[in-house]
Amino acid sequence: MIVLSPPMARSWEKRSLEAGARMKDLMRQAVDGALLELLPFLPKPGTALVLLGSGHNGEDAALLGIELKRVGWKVEFLLSRSPGKRKHPDPRVKTKFWKKALVWPRKPTLFLQADGPRLVIDGILGLGATPPPRPAEAEMISWVAGQKRGSDLYVALDLPSGLDPADGSAPGPVFPADLTIALGSVKEGCLRDSALPFVGQLRAAPVDFGTPAPKSSLDFFRPQDAWQSLRSRPSNLHKHSAGVVHLWAGSTEYPGAASLTSSGALRSGAGYVRLFTDLAVAESLSPHIPELLLHRLPPRSAPPPEIFSQHASALVIGPGLPASEALEAFLVRLLPTTKIPIVLDAGALETLARRPEILATASGPVLLTPHAGELSRLLGHPLRDRSDAAREWLEKFPGTLLLAKGPHTLVAAGGHPLSFNSSGGPAQATAGMGDLLAGMLGGLLSVGYPPFDAARLAVSWHGLASDLVIQQGGPSTLATDLLPMLPASWRILAGRAG
Repeated sequence: MIVLSPPMARSWEKRSLEAGARMKDLMRQAVDGALLELLPFLPKPGTALVLLGSGHNGEDAALLGIELKRVGWKVEFLLSRSPGKRKHPDPRVKTKFWKKALVWPRKPTLFLQADGPRLVIDGILGLGATPPPRPAEAEMISWVAGQKRGSDLYVALDLPSGLDPADGSAPGPVFPADLTIALGSVKEGCLRDSALPFVGQLRAAPVDFGTPAPKSSLDFFRPQDAWQSLRSRPSNLHKHSAGVVHLWAGSTEYPGAASLTSSGALRSGAGYVRLFTDLAVAESLSPHIPELLLHRLPPRSAPPPEIFSQHASALVIGPGLPASEALEAFLVRLLPTTKIPIVLDAGALETLARRPEILATASGPVLLTPHAGELSRLLGHPLRDRSDAAREWLEKFPGTLLLAKGPHTLVAAGGHPLSFNSSGGPAQATAGMGDLLAGMLGGLLSVGYPPFDAARLAVSWHGLASDLVIQQGGPSTLATDLLPMLPASWRILAGRAG
């Protein structure tokens, strides 16, 4: 889904209306899509408070509140200002609706007296508002923020009220969303790292405006978009032609990394996965992953680069490995001579942070998978925002692909838009997730996916598997929890289930 600046988003909607689209139809699409994205997050029906501003954002929220009533929620509507003779673009919202709504500073009784989890829908300010909010709206936002309980679900439509949609700044009070549902396009400010505490998880509801979308240098990759990148497996495929991944992963300090990386690669379509690892780690894995080929290494030694790359179609280096002189010497020898895709993670990234010039010698595709701390060390300074950091990195190393892990993991590669991921969430903040992702990425590369497609698919698939797990409970998911969910989530990506 496209990511736009506020002027571009407003212009796109304006062109749509000028071309004959009706506001009520666009609004209905947005609300239907928002409800679809909201449903997996909802607790059982209880008490909901819908906050309505004076613009189209409030009208979207009004329609969503009516839909929530139809599925069993007790809903109160709170207006930021008197409605006067206000009319809704959708004729199903009658005049009496506005007369029955509460007007700030009146307080919502059902909401305040409710037991159990509560739902709040934010439709106070939309794309047309320039922060900070005016006094009435600011008071309303501050009040509802102060009422938030840990079990409540606070949802913003399009963007949290009070957040600057252009740069993600917060010059005044901001609605504290747990979930933000973008409508029609994702607004640039919502993807700034500074906006994360207010945006929460970000999902998106597309709207067919009937006119071509503007060009953008940013993208928000949804699982529903993945089918365009997927490849079928030929009927005459066999294990020797399906792809071969070689991994150097795991150590006596982090033996689990070897298991998770190997499992991710095995689940990603490769015909063969060969793990190079310490003898003790190999012996512990052998009975538990019988499909895995093992190359046992003496303790603290590196595999010979020519053997490590031989017959492989993708390489993964670093999960569970400490940075070491042996690893550095290995990369110095491997990168200039290997043309197949190489995924560098964990210990390999720490090695590059000390000697980034090694990357300039690479003769094939190199994909780096840093979390925020690793990316900061690679760049040599603290991070302010991952999108800015990604652009800086690509200026230095334009031939690499950067997969900047974190909320809405960012994939950055030359010649492509900066692509943010829409699946997954804070439940994934557990050890081993990056190891599994590195293996999945290596597997997709080995079967022939181009690096940019492989990275976006791996991240989306990984996050979607976590989403399926978290629907069965919480508050977190383990990397091993994702493994049995990978087949089901792949079918969803392919549009065959959901």
